[in-house]
Amino acid sequence: MSAPPVDNKTGFAAHPQLLLDKDGEKLAVVVKATFEAPHDASAPLELAAKGRRRGIRFADVPWDAEKPEKSSLAFAADLCLRKPGTDVVVAATGYAPGGKAVPSFDVYVQAGPARRLLRVHGLRVWERGGAGISQGRPIAELPIRYEHAWGGFDDSDPEHLVEEARNPVGMGVARDPAALTDQRAPQIEDAAQPVLTAKTWPQPAGLGPIGRHWEPRRRFTGTYDDLWLDLRSPLTPLDQDDRVNLVAPPGLTVAPYLRGGEQFAMLNLVPGGGPLAFPLPVVGLRIEFKVQGRETIVVAPPIDTVVVDLFGIGPEQPIAVELVWRAYVKAPRKM
Repeated sequence: MSAPPVDNKTGFAAHPQLLLDKDGEKLAVVVKATFEAPHDASAPLELAAKGRRRGIRFADVPWDAEKPEKSSLAFAADLCLRKPGTDVVVAATGYAPGGKAVPSFDVYVQAGPARRLLRVHGLRVWERGGAGISQGRPIAELPIRYEHAWGGFDDSDPEHLVEEARNPVGMGVARDPAALTDQRAPQIEDAAQPVLTAKTWPQPAGLGPIGRHWEPRRRFTGTYDDLWLDLRSPLTPLDQDDRVNLVAPPGLTVAPYLRGGEQFAMLNLVPGGGPLAFPLPVVGLRIEFKVQGRETIVVAPPIDTVVVDLFGIGPEQPIAVELVWRAYVKAPRKM
C-alpha cells in the first residue's frame, strides 16, 4: 500500500506509517522537530538548519553497531502508536567539574518534574567475592552508558543463567561472586542507591533509552503464545500495555505529558562540567487527517519524546534537542 500524501507546513520531519493495534490497522503520523544551541547554551534553542534536522528513526540505534545484542542504545526507534507519558532521554558524557580528575562526581538531569541524579566513579574493582568495592581512581570524563553501570548477564552455566533483566549489558552480575574478585566494578550508580556489594542489586543507572527486551518494557509486551498465533496474529496481544513504548530510564518519564516551556537543567554533562539550563521550545502543533468520506480529524498532540544529544558537543557541534509528537486514526481502505 502506497504512503498517503503529506502536506507539511512545519519544516519538521513528518512520516505517515501504517501500524497494527489491538483492534486493527491504524494510520499514524510521527513528527520530529530538531532544535540546537551552542555547546555552552549561551543562546536559546533555535530550529536547526535544514541540513541538520534529524529524521524519523525506524529502528533502535545501538552504541556498538557491530555487536548490537551486547550493546546499550544510543537512540530508540521513533515508531509506535502511542505513549502514556513523555520520555526524556539524554545521550551524554559525564565531565568532572572544572575538567579536573576526581575519584567521583555527580551528574544530574531535570525536565519539568522529571529528574535523575547519578554518581560517576573512576575505575574501581571488586574486593574479594564481591564483598565491597575499592575507591575509584581519579577520572575526568566517562560516557554515560549502561555498560558502565550495575547489571549484566552470566551464562557460564547454561543450566543456571543469571541476568539483571533491567540492564543485561552492565557489570557486576555473576553466578559465582568469587569470579568478581579484582574485576572492574560499576562506575555509574544511582546516587540514592549506591552499589555496595555484589548482593546489593540496585536500580541500574543511566540517562539513555532502555531496550525493548529489557525490564520493565519486557513485561508490558503482552502474550505471544499459540492462542495469539491462532486467533489474533498479526494484531498486537490484547494484554499488551502501552508502557512497552516508554524508553526513558526510571525517573525520566513524565505523566501527564510535557507541553513545552518546561526548564531543562543539567549538571556536569558538558565539557568542563558545571550547570546548564534552557527552556524546552513551545510549539503549537496540529495534525489534520483528511480521509475521503470522513469528517476531518484534527489532533493537537502533546510532546511524547524529548531527546537531548550532548554527546561529542563542542564549538563545531551544538547541543541538539529533538521533540517528537504523534497521532493516529483508523486506517482508511485506500491511502
